[in-house]
Amino acid sequence: MMLKTNRYAQGFTLIELIIVIIILGVLAVTAAPRFIDLSDDANDAVTNSMMAGFKSGLTLMNAKYMIRRTSPIMINGQSVTFSDNGWPKGSTNDSAGCAELWSNVFADPQPVNVMNDFGSAMTAGWNTVYYADSSAEVCAYLKSSSAGTLSGYSAPYFVYFISDTNYPAYGYEGSPGQVKMYNL
Repeated sequence: MMLKTNRYAQGFTLIELIIVIIILGVLAVTAAPRFIDLSDDANDAVTNSMMAGFKSGLTLMNAKYMIRRTSPIMINGQSVTFSDNGWPKGSTNDSAGCAELWSNVFADPQPVNVMNDFGSAMTAGWNTVYYADSSAEVCAYLKSSSAGTLSGYSAPYFVYFISDTNYPAYGYEGSPGQVKMYNL
């Protein structure tokens, strides 16, 4: 028995293959940046590492306070004020005090913009805002890629709890000396 061969094999022509490859290339070039945006991951890592450094600095300052049991204490030529719980804080109870604390914690601090309240303008870079009432006393540190306001801020930031804080409606609960990351 003899096998018949089909002289007209079905398949793609070279032109059709080239067109499909070009279309896939165009789709990859336009879609890839949306899936491979590493800048957000890098900014998250920067905020996370700054928080870790800040927490380490606070812990070392607290240890120094526990030894001396006095406030203020001179550390690296700077006067550092401590709370009754032994945790460092700014010499003023406002956002400027949070900025002062930032400068005291880091040996070579990055500049930080002082926001007087939650409606104040943020600048590109690090920003700080202080909040206190009968149930809270915190310093928040935020890294912004551009100028703006806190309204709709969705990037990661960290909060330093100066005193016992209980604001469950906003997710802020912590003890003195705790540092927590939000929006991560």
